[in-house]
Amino acid sequence: METADEVVFVAYSIAGRQSDWDMHRYKAASPGPANPSWMRTAGLAAHFGVMHRTCLDAAQSGPADALAVVPSLSGRSGPHPLETLAAYLLPRLLAGALSAVSGDWVDRDQRRVFRPGFFAVPDHEAVHGRHIVLVDDTWVTGSHLQSAAAALREAGAVRVTGLVLARRLRPDWGTNADFIDKQLVRPYDVAFCPVGRHVG
Repeated sequence: METADEVVFVAYSIAGRQSDWDMHRYKAASPGPANPSWMRTAGLAAHFGVMHRTCLDAAQSGPADALAVVPSLSGRSGPHPLETLAAYLLPRLLAGALSAVSGDWVDRDQRRVFRPGFFAVPDHEAVHGRHIVLVDDTWVTGSHLQSAAAALREAGAVRVTGLVLARRLRPDWGTNADFIDKQLVRPYDVAFCPVGRHVG
């Protein structure tokens, strides 16, 4: 089963540090200036949208022409704050229809299992033949985003690019501590292209 053709991480978040707290707290309260975590996360998204949108468009299959947000499986009611952030990431892209099959709460462990059946694409014409950018806020195992990507590919998307605000790292897991100490040594730089093919 086909999943995302490419996954781009805008930044890393490290468990127990400010970056990790922001990825939790931006959606825990109302969006806006009263929520500092929201403001920092929105700034991260907006800078990517301004500086690196054209980098996504340089994919071999052509420019991105539709947007989908990975739906929450936690039973959250109402619009997810990520939908607003996605508009900062990729302004002027038509949102593709992707929904959770059930609005009920799904156990955390089940959410980390690859299961495309968790998601549905009610309007296949909204994604058929298109390069879809699939947005998620945090990548832990990747199963959540890849399940949604597989649902989009089955609905006819010609390409799916996963765009994740933060790749979450636990220092006590595997070789993460070594990676953090040796690779994540420079402050975050909005000019650095996380896509890997910067288009000026």
